[in-house]
Amino acid sequence: MTHLRTLRYSIAILATASALACASSPSVPATPSSVSAPATLLSASDRYFMSGDVRLRYRDIGQGEPVVLIHGLARSLDDWTGVADSLALDHRVIALDVRGFGKSTRVSEPGRLGIEMAHDVVRLLDHLGIRRAHLAGHSMGATIAAKVAALHPDRVGTVALLAGPFFDDSTSFAKDEQGLAAAVEQGRGMKGLLRWLFPMFPDSVVAALDAEAMSKNDPRTVGAAMRSMGALTVLPSTAGTVRAPAVVVVGGGDPLLPQSRWIASWWPNARLVELADANHITVLHHPETLRAMRAVMRAAP
Repeated sequence: MTHLRTLRYSIAILATASALACASSPSVPATPSSVSAPATLLSASDRYFMSGDVRLRYRDIGQGEPVVLIHGLARSLDDWTGVADSLALDHRVIALDVRGFGKSTRVSEPGRLGIEMAHDVVRLLDHLGIRRAHLAGHSMGATIAAKVAALHPDRVGTVALLAGPFFDDSTSFAKDEQGLAAAVEQGRGMKGLLRWLFPMFPDSVVAALDAEAMSKNDPRTVGAAMRSMGALTVLPSTAGTVRAPAVVVVGGGDPLLPQSRWIASWWPNARLVELADANHITVLHHPETLRAMRAVMRAAP
């Protein structure tokens, strides 16, 4: 049980190590557009909207059916560079900084994170006048996307769930019995977690990854988000309300592989894609991931 709880907490913040991914995946050139929106995610202007008292950043590029991209814990919308540019060739792509991260308002109370992150996605759609959109999320973003699809089936066309921490236990996160959230909140970083996740890395690399993640984030926010993850749990009992077809993508080297298999086993109209040569980080920019995302969107009713 101790090992299982450690795994659950570890996965909740695994996305903080995404600096290991290609630092900037090459952007796919977009065809010229008649609209004023920039062609690439990096060149797009920051836009903001208010979700209650929280100011959220997003970027909006391309034309066509809308797709909302949701990043992982301690990351930002910049993680979708390349993926967003390719999708924007024939879709309207909206990438969001979830509350607490990127350039969105910092939030340090667990009750203001968790489920509120899912509500923010719907509020974004309302702000933009979008009735229904495709959703794609990586790591924690995948749990947010799944929760939106379960709570608001009429607002979601399809979901792409990339390497999500899908568990059937909603209480361990808040208890923090292994002290991983507390370590972050107290300014001790995530070196222990990173060593557990990547035992092959020397201490110098672990320290660099930890410093990179914590330099861009408020430790209280990261800890609070970890504690709030249980509120994003989706269970087989929700299958009756889910209507959005899903593609679940996971790397063969990802410790989340069993959890991705689990959610794909009960999610209606789900397709599981296992990429033997990908891990939790590299799955985001794997060419097969983009192909799988396009395939599920094309097949949507």
